[in-house]
Amino acid sequence: MPSMAQAPQKVGIIVDPEFGERLHALAARMPLWVADTPANRAAAEANRRTHPAAFDGMGVTTIRIDPEEEPAEWAAEVLSLVLEHHGEYAQDPPVSVLEFIGTEPTPALRELLAEYGFSVVQPIAAGFRACAA
Repeated sequence: MPSMAQAPQKVGIIVDPEFGERLHALAARMPLWVADTPANRAAAEANRRTHPAAFDGMGVTTIRIDPEEEPAEWAAEVLSLVLEHHGEYAQDPPVSVLEFIGTEPTPALRELLAEYGFSVVQPIAAGFRACAA
């Protein structure tokens, strides 16, 4: 966990297929990984046009999803990639808070998060937040 003087490093994982334009407010405060659906892709592209130089760790990344799977499965499938890009070997300090939008903390997702050293700490609007232990 970051020291008291250091703000936690947050990353958002959005698996709500219809989140769309709501991502702009979140993208202003943390990097986002967003399920690549028509509504989300349009919003992500708009965000990239208005913030083209957002490569200071911020920005919106779209993730391919299998429409036959559930959002919790999408979240689980992208987790290792998110941690590869925002974890201890990619940035200092590493991500310490993951905000999931569009899914609940299923038992399988909780187990996977625990393997990476994260625990579910609280529900948030339309999802949950997991913090590094």
